[in-house]
Amino acid sequence: MHLVIDVDASEEGNGNGSSSKQPAVVIKTLTSAEELQAVARLRAEAYYAEDRSRFADSFKKQFAAQEVESLRSRTSGSNGRPQMSACLVALQPDSSKVLGCIDIRLPQTATGTRALGVPEDDAAGCYLLNVVVSEDWRGQGIGKALMAAAMAQAVHVWGAQRLYTHVEADNEVASGLYKSCGFREHSSEEKYANTLSLGRLVLLMAAAADAPAVQDTLFAQQA
Repeated sequence: MHLVIDVDASEEGNGNGSSSKQPAVVIKTLTSAEELQAVARLRAEAYYAEDRSRFADSFKKQFAAQEVESLRSRTSGSNGRPQMSACLVALQPDSSKVLGCIDIRLPQTATGTRALGVPEDDAAGCYLLNVVVSEDWRGQGIGKALMAAAMAQAVHVWGAQRLYTHVEADNEVASGLYKSCGFREHSSEEKYANTLSLGRLVLLMAAAADAPAVQDTLFAQQA
């Protein structure tokens, strides 16, 4: 089964206060080569969104090619190494166009290796990152839907007990999204100093209880 979510245009601050419903999106685990290529292109566009140089297209192509190989390795494992990450995609149901994506760095309890970004003493912690929504589809609740689906998969499929992410200290939009999903600023104890702040980034945490109660079967991989 796929997870089908009706997204509300008012959820991510479209500015007009509208509560009208937008078409449903399908959120599923990335599986096909076409989805992999689309995710890589989407991330390249986001990464170089502000680059107006004549080299921008070349940079995007190089970034996308590298991301294809990196994401394939992270989500499938290779050379006897376990799968380290999962990637979810939001699809437009009538065309299967990739509208957004999110990554989950799996907990140490599932992989044997601590997820980068998770405090050193938390073997059951996972890390959410790379939330990207296509520019034409932003402000329609897709980012929040991806977050909710990733939190549910991390907890119900991979056994995570805590979920972490970093946010830029002055990014009010992203902070609002994460807080609406149950994230809050993590402890400022000295032992977390290396994880708490990366430049202008602040570490946020949500508990397993904050994840939506969604059945594991909604996240079965589909060919």
